[in-house]
Amino acid sequence: MTIWAQMKHFSDRFGKTVIVNNTAWHYCRLGTGTPIFLLPGGLRRASFGFAFLEKLAARHTVIAPDYPPVQTINEFFTAFDAILQTEGIDTFALGGQSYGGLLAQAYLTRKTKAVERLILSSTGPADYGKVWVAANYAAIALVRLMPERTIKKLLTAGLLKAIPLPEAERAEWVEALHDVMQNDLSRADVVSHFAVAADLIQKNLVTPAAYRNWTGRIIVLKADNDPTQSKKDFPRYERLFGRAVEVFDMGNMGHTAPIFNPDKYTELYEQTLENGVPAGPK
Repeated sequence: MTIWAQMKHFSDRFGKTVIVNNTAWHYCRLGTGTPIFLLPGGLRRASFGFAFLEKLAARHTVIAPDYPPVQTINEFFTAFDAILQTEGIDTFALGGQSYGGLLAQAYLTRKTKAVERLILSSTGPADYGKVWVAANYAAIALVRLMPERTIKKLLTAGLLKAIPLPEAERAEWVEALHDVMQNDLSRADVVSHFAVAADLIQKNLVTPAAYRNWTGRIIVLKADNDPTQSKKDFPRYERLFGRAVEVFDMGNMGHTAPIFNPDKYTELYEQTLENGVPAGPK
C-alpha cells in the first residue's frame, strides 16, 4: 500500500467521531493499557503518525484527534473533554507534538487533576507574549485574501521544503501531502491554525499560576536539529512550571520524528512513560 493508502486504512480502522456543538470531531482510538492522549502537529491529521501510533498502542491505549476548522481554544477544550468522556478516561498522560504541544500546554491548565504527566516534543513553551497575537491575526488576514488554490500550493511547497522526507519513500509522502492538502484541508483549516493560537495567547491561559497546584511530571523530547527548539526554552519551562523539566535527547531525529522515524521515536516515547532516568542532558 502507498503511504496515503496506509493513512486512510489506519483512519478507517481506528477512527471514531463525536459531534460537539454541531461540529464533527474525528479521532483515532487504539490499543489497551495506560491511556495517552496525543495531540498531533500542524498537519492536523493524526493518521500522518500511523506507524508511531500503532507501535505505541502495543502497550497503551492511544487516543489522537484530528483538528476541524474551529476558531477558539475553548472549542478544542470542549471537544477534548467529550472525546475523553466518550472513551471513559479520567486520568491520562498528555502528549503534544509541534502545534499539538501548544494545545497540550493549554489543555493542561484545564485538566491538572487528570493529567499525571505532560510529554512535549518538537515544541517550545507556550507562554507567548501579546505581540504574537498581532502576528497571528496578520497571517489570518493574508490567508483570507489569497485564493485558496494559491494557499494550498504555497503550504505544500513550504512543507516539502521544511520537512526532510526519507528518500526511499519520498514520492509516496509527497503524494500523501498533496492528497491531504488538496482534498481534505481547506482555507478554514489554515485560518483555524492561527486563530486558535491567537485566542489562546489573548486569553493568557499558559502562565505559572495555572500550573501552581499541578505536581505531575514535565518531560521534553529534544532534537538537536529541530529549529523549533532552543536552549532558551528550558529556563522558560522551569519558570512556567516552577520546577525543572525532564529532558530526553532525540539526537538528530528532527522535527518530524514520529512520522519518519517511528521505531526509534516509539522506543524513546516508551521511556517517557516509565519512571526511569532521562536519556540525555539539556
